[in-house]
Amino acid sequence: MAIIKRKTKEKKTRYAVKVSRSGGVQEWLGTFDTQKEAKEAERKALSKPRSYGKETCQSFARRWVKDYPRPRASTNATNANAVKKFSEDPRFESLRLDDLDRRTAREWVLANPSQHSALRAMFNDAVRDELCHANPFSNLRLPQSRGRKDLVPITSEELEQLCDCALDAHGDYGPYFEALILTAAYTLMRPGELFVLEWADIDFEANEITVSKTLSGDSFVELPKNGRVRTITLPPPVKLALLQMHRIEGTDRVFSTVRGKRFAKSSFHYAWNPVRTKFGQPGMDFYELKHFGCTYWLDEKGLSPADVALQCGHTDGGALIMSTYGHPSEKKARDRIKRAWSEADSTEAPWVQLVSATLGQGYRPGS
Repeated sequence: MAIIKRKTKEKKTRYAVKVSRSGGVQEWLGTFDTQKEAKEAERKALSKPRSYGKETCQSFARRWVKDYPRPRASTNATNANAVKKFSEDPRFESLRLDDLDRRTAREWVLANPSQHSALRAMFNDAVRDELCHANPFSNLRLPQSRGRKDLVPITSEELEQLCDCALDAHGDYGPYFEALILTAAYTLMRPGELFVLEWADIDFEANEITVSKTLSGDSFVELPKNGRVRTITLPPPVKLALLQMHRIEGTDRVFSTVRGKRFAKSSFHYAWNPVRTKFGQPGMDFYELKHFGCTYWLDEKGLSPADVALQCGHTDGGALIMSTYGHPSEKKARDRIKRAWSEADSTEAPWVQLVSATLGQGYRPGS
């Protein structure tokens, strides 16, 4: 245990408290204005009854979502669904949290990969509350798929073909779905954000879109990912497509199903399937349009990964764009580097004159 004396930027003294638990667990209690408050927090923490070895995996899994709720309702729903099968398995009915070994955890995750994230989070909470000493679902060194990292995005010409397929597949509804495709491709908005986008969110004069909400699952309208409202650029191809649309009566939404309803996963795939099938890629994920857009902004418009991240709503400065979503062409990158040199240096630059004079004297490398 430790009480750490600290100085703030305003040169005030505060006291941080950290308590060491058995099993190497460090419990951070927070920072307090006075030493008296810090000691009181330490005393209460050390007097808290220990619970190691008492609770079973099944009982904790069944109460976890209720007792450890996350801020987003959709996350709680996802977690509840993910741990349901685990909580119903008879092997875990009487197995204590501390007795679940890494081998069993690894076998479970290999058989149920979609549950790994939720179970790891659940046991993290159990460790923090001293219900068990370690998390058997962490650092399992599972085989990692590169997934979308090696995806080859469609080209601008193929995007036009995809839009033509939407027009052919959907008849009178075609222009609406074409506009949805173009908006996803060029604005980099997520499907859930597109499904609840309203006309009031679009400023056609300023060429901006305010992304203030997203549809999580089929039921929850929440703040966008990372909990941040953002303003993004409305590109010309998208602006034109939206201006040519007829607003659907009875709704403020920009995009709706053919019957004017809000999109859900099932109804969206009902509309998307014939388009991608006609395009010749029946397994194409709608999310691949984001890969097209990120690559387009990097390659064709010369934006930096940080710029593209801002449009996407990422907060990592462009790291995810470079690792997953952006697939820039090496040739185009080399061409941009050459143009940077040629545009930055005029023919009057001293080194340019020296090179010209040297070549004019008949000098060639190796001569």
